[in-house]
Amino acid sequence: MFRSKKSEAPAKPEVIDFDPAHGVLARKDDGSRVIALGSHGWATIEKELESTFMTGGQVILQRVGYSYGRAMGRAAKRAEVTPEQTMDTMQTLARESGWGLLSLNGGDLLGGEARITVKDCFFCLHARESNDPVCFTLVGLVNGIADEIIGVSHRVTETKCISKGDAVCEILIEGLG
Repeated sequence: MFRSKKSEAPAKPEVIDFDPAHGVLARKDDGSRVIALGSHGWATIEKELESTFMTGGQVILQRVGYSYGRAMGRAAKRAEVTPEQTMDTMQTLARESGWGLLSLNGGDLLGGEARITVKDCFFCLHARESNDPVCFTLVGLVNGIADEIIGVSHRVTETKCISKGDAVCEILIEGLG
């Protein structure tokens, strides 16, 4: 019944409020509603897009991410947040949303090139033994944020992917302007 301090796990910060009476999940920091979508559900959506639209499914997923990333970038600009703070916020949002652990691994986004590493990536969790990277939504999200907060277009590619057998996913961001 009583446990010593040594065996207690550290308290995990609660980032989501759940109202079971109304079926509502909301982020604690800003009150925005969220949905919970399991990794199998996400994989089913990706497979359906691929089977219906072939490579067009990849474009749809990338554009979904890109649109969301641009919206995040516009919100950061309205809040007068620096590009560095925006990237920190993106890393926090990714962690709190269950997308994986994103970290700026090298380079300088303002200098024109940067690399982001993703550990435990949600987006390729059920993609097994792929020959190509599959994190289209995440790549689009990073692309949209980079374009919006820097103000120039970027080429964003996934150079490593867990689905290919790599230890982590890695996203390369290259400024085009």
